Amino acid sequence: MSRWGGRVALLGAILVTGAATPVLAKTSFSIETDYRLGYDANPFLSAGSDVSATYIETSVAPRLTIQTAKGQTSATGHFDRTGYLSNYGKNDAYGAELTTQQRVTTKLTVFGALRYDSEVIGQGRDDVTGDPIDAPDVNLIGLRRRSNTYAASGGWQYQATPKDQISADGGFTATRFANGPGGADSNNYGGRVGWKHAINAKTKVGVSGSIYRIDYDTAGLNTLIMQPQLTFSTVLSPTWTVDASLGMSFSKLNLPGIAPSINTSGLAGSLQLCHTGRRTNLCLVADRSVSASGAGSTVERTQVGVNYRHTLNERLTFLWNGSYSRSEGQAGLLDTRQFVSGRGGLEWQFKRGLRIGAEGYYRDIFGQGFPVKADIGGDIYATIQLAKR
Repeated sequence: MSRWGGRVALLGAILVTGAATPVLAKTSFSIETDYRLGYDANPFLSAGSDVSATYIETSVAPRLTIQTAKGQTSATGHFDRTGYLSNYGKNDAYGAELTTQQRVTTKLTVFGALRYDSEVIGQGRDDVTGDPIDAPDVNLIGLRRRSNTYAASGGWQYQATPKDQISADGGFTATRFANGPGGADSNNYGGRVGWKHAINAKTKVGVSGSIYRIDYDTAGLNTLIMQPQLTFSTVLSPTWTVDASLGMSFSKLNLPGIAPSINTSGLAGSLQLCHTGRRTNLCLVADRSVSASGAGSTVERTQVGVNYRHTLNERLTFLWNGSYSRSEGQAGLLDTRQFVSGRGGLEWQFKRGLRIGAEGYYRDIFGQGFPVKADIGGDIYATIQLAKR
């Protein structure tokens, strides 16, 4: 068994053990299916002139949750098949995740997760979430390369005093690309420690430090990254909250056959500003960090995203999200590229368990590299959700 495979197996045993704890468990199961008919001007943001296509998409997403007095364990999955009526044939995206959070004592909580995802970079709904793991690899958009991600993570939180909390977590992520060149596949592993202090019932401040290493499949190509940060969170009002961090990122990039190594530094941080109202939900996320790229080196990513939801009446809802992502290769090894996307539409709750909607969207890629035609399109859809407790 490979090194990362052994770690995944060990964490899996821990997660299953937590799920099997016989403490008055409540089990719920749901399955959501989604059917779409739409049109894309350039569904993969690839080069060329004859790139548009009408498509039919079918998705299924099951979810199983086990809730006890001490915590919760959830298993989720998804399978999405898109059939294009011209140019592309079919395309599948699929994955699964197992998560658990358990209270060991009144002060100690542990958590863990296993995740697998497979998708073609640049196809589908590339919404920025603020987390580099979930954001699109901008340098690969347009190449139609499939990415397979295997991730395992875990950690703990300890309430040391009524006002002080310490935490630690770590993880391992293996990214593999089908038919990719050398230097694309990577292993990312490391951890983080943090401390938070409650100034009052609404506001917490703290510090955190993370260190992680990225090893590529080219011998001698790797990056060591350290990120010390200050953290801040507060409740601004009954409907507004903010969670932020700000610090520095120090990177040491080792290149095969080249000495000395390349050292870089820059700002790192994140922001999540959210409003939860009676009829309107709004969340702004931003992130700046150093992460791996399947183009064969590490990149500095700057990302901004916004999600907006407004309930017009008891059945009709307006949804909109927009995102921007910038990827800059360290030491000028990769071209700088920028990606923008926007999506908006109306959704109607036809009856319990059935939603019908229509949306339009826009996506484009900018910067050095091959020019592409923007993706402009839209679809109509129906979503059916069945649940059992």
